[in-house]
Amino acid sequence: MPTLELRSPENPEALTLLGRLRETAQDFLQPVEFRLVQSRQDLEAALRLVYDEYLKRGYAKPNAQRLKLSLHHALPTTTTFIALRHHTQLLATLTVIEDSPLQLPMDEIYHEELDELRRQGRHLVEATLLALNTEMFGRGVFTMFHAKKLLLTLRLFKVMFDYLRSCTKADDLVACFNPKHAILYDFLELKPLGGRKPYAGANGHPALAARLNIAETKARATWHTAYGFFYGKMPSPQPFAKRLRLSAEDLRELFVLTSDLLTSAGPAELSHLASCYPSYDFSLIRQIV
Repeated sequence: MPTLELRSPENPEALTLLGRLRETAQDFLQPVEFRLVQSRQDLEAALRLVYDEYLKRGYAKPNAQRLKLSLHHALPTTTTFIALRHHTQLLATLTVIEDSPLQLPMDEIYHEELDELRRQGRHLVEATLLALNTEMFGRGVFTMFHAKKLLLTLRLFKVMFDYLRSCTKADDLVACFNPKHAILYDFLELKPLGGRKPYAGANGHPALAARLNIAETKARATWHTAYGFFYGKMPSPQPFAKRLRLSAEDLRELFVLTSDLLTSAGPAELSHLASCYPSYDFSLIRQIV
């Protein structure tokens, strides 16, 4: 891995790694739009990309729907981001899930570690389901030398970060990931949260956990390569006004007819989801005809 050249008082003119990436990949990214999903069709396309890419790596089991879908996607606070080239070609996707009574997906194996942060009063969000279209980038391991892949991912993270800063009260970004993808999270300087464990959510593959204190990133943005890229003036929530809110029909289609996630949900999960959608009749949504 190349040494990162960080801007500092001692070396104010240093050409940063991020600067080199911009120069290398600028033409590729010019026609790329980064935004959150705005329709059920957007969401299904993103979840299908995750499913296809995870299946190739053995992180997911085959299913007839070809979607990497969980009950957390039914929460109105779950947000999925996409990168589209020429408005139609899906290049990448990333999802953030805010903590709730449903907890976080990574609670499955890192519950103790996350509960310690909760006891400190920290509001957690999990970054998950990161996938890049291998038809565009190939299937090689993510490295710093894949300039297009890295800069695309950082731009997607920036949109997510703008959303977290302008639309949520998140204190910590947490993630769990396959150890062979740790280079991205090391570059962003996420701190270790939990050691290597097998993760059923990734079809039994190993995972590591890490966290990022969001307030600390702002203090370090003046000299840190990536954090400086994420920060500037406070982002407006306006670009996120069109974020998807699932209709009763969407919930039924995705979580009853396409999957059995709602029909198999427990009473506490159903109670919380019903409280998120007070105008919806969940007894009708869950009906099997």
